[in-house]
Amino acid sequence: MRLKFLIVLLLGIFFFDKSFSQEPKYYGWDFKVIKIKDHYYLLNQEVFMLKENGEFGENYIYKVEEDTTFVDLAYKLKVSYYELKEANKSVNPFKVEKGTVITIPLKKKLSENFNYNTVYVSLKDKRLYYPIKLEDGDYVITFPVGTGDEEYPTPTGEFAITEKKINPDWIVPPSAKANNPKLPPVVPFGSPENGLGTRALRLNDSSYMIHGTSKRSEKGVGMKISYGCIVLRNEDIERLYDLVDLNTKVIIFE
Repeated sequence: MRLKFLIVLLLGIFFFDKSFSQEPKYYGWDFKVIKIKDHYYLLNQEVFMLKENGEFGENYIYKVEEDTTFVDLAYKLKVSYYELKEANKSVNPFKVEKGTVITIPLKKKLSENFNYNTVYVSLKDKRLYYPIKLEDGDYVITFPVGTGDEEYPTPTGEFAITEKKINPDWIVPPSAKANNPKLPPVVPFGSPENGLGTRALRLNDSSYMIHGTSKRSEKGVGMKISYGCIVLRNEDIERLYDLVDLNTKVIIFE
């Protein structure tokens, strides 16, 4: 009986030590600012070092500071609503109580045949990826994005950036006009009705773009909010705009 008790005790100590041998990594503990092409990024939040197999990042834990929702948390933590929802299935996304510990899912992997200086957009993760080579190694820049919904889906496939616009006017597409007949044919930059934000990258000379957003729609980034375009926060589209050239390849996938 004593021998059995001793074995159980030793096994308990072994597994206890094993499970607590590494401290949990809290969101933000290893962030630092780095500069890429005259813009600043947070390492391990907006830019990550790439491994040879395309893996990067890791999952963090975060203790909620006040009663909130995944919509507000996604905006605050710069992830997408769907990423939070998928990684924290036991949490009510519309009632996240103070003190709740959640996972911030930033461990990702690019496809094995990815190319540098190509824009990748995951409709599932609601996230954009841009692999890039820097002087000290290989990195990937990533931002949450808004996409189209079931009625106005974002197209998948391979595209190219055929136009770059600063402070763009919005030429209202038929889908938006049908949804809001009061819209004029063109909504000028600066109007609260102009959802293009401060930059726009046109894809294949079509009506589909990667663009910014209006101030009132910023919390929708990371959700299904557009008429099929890829939507970023203005601070993110401005940095992406300066990274990519005309004819840069864009691959949108499920």
